[in-house]
Amino acid sequence: MAIYRGVGGSGSSTQDSYLNEVTQQAINASNSASDAATSATNAAASESGVSTSAANAAADLVLTNADVVLTNADVVLTHADVVLTHADVVLAEADKVQTGLDRVATGNDKTATNADVVLTNADVVLAEADKVQTGLDKVATNADVVLTHADVVLAEADKVQTGLDRIAVAADLVLTNQDTIDTAADVVSSASNASTATTKASEASTSASNAATTLASALVKTNNLSDLTNVSTARTNLGVDAAGTIPSHNHNTLYDPIGASVAMAIALGG
Repeated sequence: MAIYRGVGGSGSSTQDSYLNEVTQQAINASNSASDAATSATNAAASESGVSTSAANAAADLVLTNADVVLTNADVVLTHADVVLTHADVVLAEADKVQTGLDRVATGNDKTATNADVVLTNADVVLAEADKVQTGLDKVATNADVVLTHADVVLAEADKVQTGLDRIAVAADLVLTNQDTIDTAADVVSSASNASTATTKASEASTSASNAATTLASALVKTNNLSDLTNVSTARTNLGVDAAGTIPSHNHNTLYDPIGASVAMAIALGG
């Protein structure tokens, strides 16, 4: 801890003790010189019988010695001032170092403060992440509930499908039984229908023979009446001559254009 020591700044306790000792020695030297001067005066006064020159010489010697002591004291004080000046320089540099250390400490404090802010923000982010995770957990739980309900629905659907399958199997059995019944009925009815089928076949054969006979005597359209059995008889029946004209016409009767056209067609065909 620095101790204030007046003009010249502050120093350590060891430096102050050294300076105090040097100062005390200088003070003692000064006191010794003063005492020597006083003794010389007293000697000169008490030894009135001694010649004035001898007394003065002794006084001068004492004063000279006192001057030497004072000079030495001044040298000591000068050296002490030099030491104090160097101590002030050292303290100034120490102050600079301390200022640098204080700045470093302040920077460290700022760094620590910033680190605390970063950690606080990280805690906030983690808290929000926990909220998000909690929300995701709730969603997953709800999804599990939905899937559980879906499994229940599918199980019930499987039961319904099993029931439908059983109904379909029963329906197939019913149809199979019906086919068996129909087959048995067909077998029963086949015996009774055999005679009827024979009769119907005979009737169909007769009808086919009659149709063939009728078709053989029928006119063919594409023959244009050239297949008539007796063209002359046909003209006579129609009342036209070989030229296809009507030899006589009764104007009192209603003219039949359709009949005339047919007669003309027959005549032309002949």
